[in-house]
Amino acid sequence: MHCQRCRGYMIRDSFVDLRDDTGRVLFEGWRCINCGEVVDPVVLTHRMAIPPKPYRGQTRDRRTWERLTAA
Repeated sequence: MHCQRCRGYMIRDSFVDLRDDTGRVLFEGWRCINCGEVVDPVVLTHRMAIPPKPYRGQTRDRRTWERLTAA
């Protein structure tokens, strides 16, 4: 398997996530030995999801924003 970021070689690896809300501490995934990219089932699921549409709401101009943050 090759890394999507740098085309380097990916190896299978075990990871520890102490802050996981599902109760799983250990998980399996792939790690690039060149750049360190980590890919697991959760990452793949999020990458395959359709990205949200760009924000089309009203934005503030720079002068208004600077005045609000200066206070």
